[in-house]
Amino acid sequence: MAFSFATRRPSRSDLGLVTAYWLVVAPVLLLQYRADTSATLGRLLPIVGATVLFDTATVALLVGGLLPLFLGGRHWLGLALLPVFLLLSGGAYIGLYSHLFGHAPTLSAGRVVLGAVQHAKSYGLLAVLLTGKRYFEAQRHVLHLQKTQAESELRALKAQLDPHFLFNNLNVLHMLIGQDAEVAGHYLSCFANLYRYLIRHRDADFVTLADELRFLDDYVYLLRHRFGAAYAFATTLAPGVDPDRLYTVPGTLQILVENALKHNSGDEEDPLLLSLHVLPSQLRAHNPQRPKRTRPEPGGTGLRNLQERYRLLASQPVQIFADAESFVVTVPLLRQGQ
Repeated sequence: MAFSFATRRPSRSDLGLVTAYWLVVAPVLLLQYRADTSATLGRLLPIVGATVLFDTATVALLVGGLLPLFLGGRHWLGLALLPVFLLLSGGAYIGLYSHLFGHAPTLSAGRVVLGAVQHAKSYGLLAVLLTGKRYFEAQRHVLHLQKTQAESELRALKAQLDPHFLFNNLNVLHMLIGQDAEVAGHYLSCFANLYRYLIRHRDADFVTLADELRFLDDYVYLLRHRFGAAYAFATTLAPGVDPDRLYTVPGTLQILVENALKHNSGDEEDPLLLSLHVLPSQLRAHNPQRPKRTRPEPGGTGLRNLQERYRLLASQPVQIFADAESFVVTVPLLRQGQ
């Protein structure tokens, strides 16, 4: 499942670069036109303004339309459209400037090709600057993503090998073997499923929500044997929602559950309820605020990491709301090709 940032909308820095470029180049064009034509400033200012708009629009089509075709792997389509783009820009260049300077346009084949070359000289530097800027931003984005992913995988690997987690579950398993061999066998199966899932999706950016929910069933089964009825879990799906068609970051549900259990106390007579609501485009986790008497170790890395991964991979935020009564985390759910 691929998420592309090649076709993103112009950013503030893009607009800043274009503005700075024309602040430098427009006066030079004005002086050049005046030297070539000896026309008055009043006559030349609209021509310079038209040049700014025309070249900027051309660069926007080139960088925002044609370039992503090559970056997205559709090279043949890009190669087919490139000469069409150049010829159209050449014809438009001849027509525009013939009108602005009061000349009759000549649209012969050779004249159109020459116009395409002249126009490319006009907008070429801006196109190179904007393309170079986006290239370096993309490289920085990829490096940041790789670093975050590597850190996430390292934390996930440490969690898989956490001796306390292993000891607690093996201790429960040892107790169950002496009490009920059938329950112990099912517990061991869920335990193995959990580790198998973590290892299988260790390198994945996204998994289906259906896979995450199956993982959650095994994870909750282990937690119930460890904590008894002190914590309760409820999952509801909105009508028409298909978990097989929705995607989330692997380990999202584990992080949400762990965060609730880490910071809140449970009671078998009044269990802490963690509710998961699956909506068409969001997953919402809610639990009451019941702070533990003993403060947990400083952390928060789980939710912070989850927020950062969604920001980088899907450009969508993980929203956190907390007050004296409730703690709510809203995670975006993605669809294929989104």
